Amino acid sequence: MVRTLGRSDAAHDILEELPEWFGIDRFTHEYVEAAAKFPNYVAVAAPEPTPAWAAPGGAVPAIGADGGEIPFEDVLGVLLLDQRYPTSAEVHLLAVRRKHHRVGIGRALMERVEQDLSAQGVLLLSVKTLGPSASDPGFDQTRAFYAACGFHPVEEFPDLWADDPCILMVKAL
Repeated sequence: MVRTLGRSDAAHDILEELPEWFGIDRFTHEYVEAAAKFPNYVAVAAPEPTPAWAAPGGAVPAIGADGGEIPFEDVLGVLLLDQRYPTSAEVHLLAVRRKHHRVGIGRALMERVEQDLSAQGVLLLSVKTLGPSASDPGFDQTRAFYAACGFHPVEEFPDLWADDPCILMVKAL
């Protein structure tokens, strides 16, 4: 995991792989813009150790705070965090490359975010996603993922979003 700012290139690349969740261009554009300004947590594969003969001291190149040393195609998943108040935060986006679904990357991103937020004194984490009245199998999986991570449904808003119902889910940290 790497905490970074401004990795909209990685967010865009991952969202393009997942049209069944993020296939509306207007929303994809909004997520990419958000990735440029919100804190990003990105999951990357653990680097292979550099052999001692290949680099001075066998050191692995450092990753800057902006995540700039990580090629966007090496980012396996991204989580954007929107914190508007000192005691609460929202998962604005969580997306994992399709070939890495169901191997724990999303859960690992959530756990890291929760650790960081708890250390800052944040008490509540929320997420909004497509509500169950829309009857979409992909989003049934999304809601099941958040429930497995400890989120609880609070309310479904039929008109918060223009054409789709939105469910608000929350988790106490």
